[in-house]
Amino acid sequence: MSTADLTRLPDRTVVLALEEITHTLTAAAPTPLPVASAGEAADVIDALFAAARLDPPALGSAGPGAARAVLARLAADEDSAAVSAPVLADPPADDQMGLAESADHIVVIGAVIAWLRLKVDFRFHRKDGVNEVEFELSQKPPTAGYLQELAQIIKDFFQPQP
Repeated sequence: MSTADLTRLPDRTVVLALEEITHTLTAAAPTPLPVASAGEAADVIDALFAAARLDPPALGSAGPGAARAVLARLAADEDSAAVSAPVLADPPADDQMGLAESADHIVVIGAVIAWLRLKVDFRFHRKDGVNEVEFELSQKPPTAGYLQELAQIIKDFFQPQP
C-alpha cells in the first residue's frame, strides 16, 4: 500500500492497523517489550531525546497525522514492512471492540516504541527511585548521530500535519 493509499484510510482504520502491527511486532520479538505502561514508553522516548540532545516532541499531540506518519514508516521500513503489508492489504474492520478513540495516542506511542525496538535495543529499569533507560546497538552503545537520526524521525511523527 502506497502513502497515497494510506491517506484514503479512515482515521480509525489507521489506528486499528497500527494496533495490530504493534501487537505482531511485539509478540514476534525474542524478548518481551521492556516497558509496561504508556508512562514508561514516554520515558523511553524522553531518554532517547536526552541522549540525542534534542527537545522531545509533545506526545499528547499524537493525533491522526502522527498515526499516519508512524504507519507509513512501518509500511516502508525494511524491518517492519513484512509485518505491515498483510495488515494493510486487508485493513482491520472497526468492530467497536478496540480501544476508545481517546486512547489512540497510546496506540501511536506503542507503535513508535515497537518501531524503535527494531532499530536499537533498550532496557528500562528503576534504580534508586528513578527510571533509567539504556540504549545499545550490536552489543555496543550507539553513536550520538544514530540516536539523533532516530529521534528526528520520531519528532517528525509528532509534528503538526498541515
